[in-house]
Amino acid sequence: MKELNHKLAQIQTELKVKKASYNSFGKYYFRKAEDILEAVKPFLLKHDVSVTIDEDILATDPVPMLKSTAVISDGENQISTTAIVGVD
Repeated sequence: MKELNHKLAQIQTELKVKKASYNSFGKYYFRKAEDILEAVKPFLLKHDVSVTIDEDILATDPVPMLKSTAVISDGENQISTTAIVGVD
């Protein structure tokens, strides 16, 4: 697990993703998951890891809710994180 933590730290240090999308209502720039996944691809083979994303719809009414789980794995160990968001 220590080795996977080290690989993740290296990727997080090297990874740069611009805030390319704009929210005109809130007047701010943000990163989309697609932008992050595209930017992380070159690091996967370099560090011999894989990244998967799993999304589940938790609710549709009154506010759509989405649960998104990202997992990084080296084939032996894995680290995951989950976020729950409201969707416009």
